[in-house]
Amino acid sequence: MTDATILALLGVTISLLSLGVSATTMWFAWLRRGRLAMTKPTLVFFGYDEVPRTIPKVFLRTLLYSTSPQGKMVEHMYAKLVRAETEKVFGFWGYGPESKLTAGGGLFVGQTGASLYHHFVLSVHDPGYEFVASEYTIQVYAQEAGQSAAALLTEFKLSLSDGLASALAQHQGVLFERDPSTLGYLGHVRDRP
Repeated sequence: MTDATILALLGVTISLLSLGVSATTMWFAWLRRGRLAMTKPTLVFFGYDEVPRTIPKVFLRTLLYSTSPQGKMVEHMYAKLVRAETEKVFGFWGYGPESKLTAGGGLFVGQTGASLYHHFVLSVHDPGYEFVASEYTIQVYAQEAGQSAAALLTEFKLSLSDGLASALAQHQGVLFERDPSTLGYLGHVRDRP
């Protein structure tokens, strides 16, 4: 093999490696679809909204983020409460602080994320819901714009004691905070989050 042939093969090899690195970078930076994700909530609230009538509500504080460089557009979110053999969908979604609550219907979530309060309320057309002492599984779903179905973002459990259920029966609220040592949730009575 001559020196010219070796240099030519080396040049082609370096060019192919460079093309592979560029293609990989393009995939991760622009073409990868990624996914929408959610951290476990730090706060969860069971309670009631009073307008237009007393309506059960689930509220949580969490971070939504996207693994896609372009971000994701959330069209709709809802929470599902599961206990024993029953489940209830809290389908009316709003986000932001209670004083500036925005009705859901579009939220852009980039890679840096969106840390928000999410409020899930029963529809005014729903017959209602009674919080009872039990272990609850809370599932949060989001539907991206252009997608035909919602995807499960997170699922976690918490327990509602008899005392806390009694407070809810009197239309007080219960605030659950995430315990860093057990990674579970501890609840206490609170009127408003």
